[in-house]
Amino acid sequence: MEEADNVRIYAPIDLNRKAILRRLDRIIASYGEANEGNEMEYDSDVSMLVSQIEIYDQICYVRHTSSENSHSDEGVSLVKEFVARLEAIPDGCAECFSFELIDKLKREYFS
Repeated sequence: MEEADNVRIYAPIDLNRKAILRRLDRIIASYGEANEGNEMEYDSDVSMLVSQIEIYDQICYVRHTSSENSHSDEGVSLVKEFVARLEAIPDGCAECFSFELIDKLKREYFS
């Protein structure tokens, strides 16, 4: 990749626990139960938040963690609450969402 192809984008975004959970609550309120008709959109919107969690976790890790854990305490705590909210979404016969995402987050952050 040539240097001329490099694009750097700066986008201001609030990455804190309350903001991420508030965004998740809005998504859940918007879609309601997870079903075959909305699971792709649900997954897309929630996956964007997972990306934000990963950034939040990495920054907290660099700032506060001196242990050999691969995640910050703040990141693990946020993911626990995030997963609890995902698990509370009513299942309207969605085939994948949110089960695969929950399993992925649990493997990554709770193991």
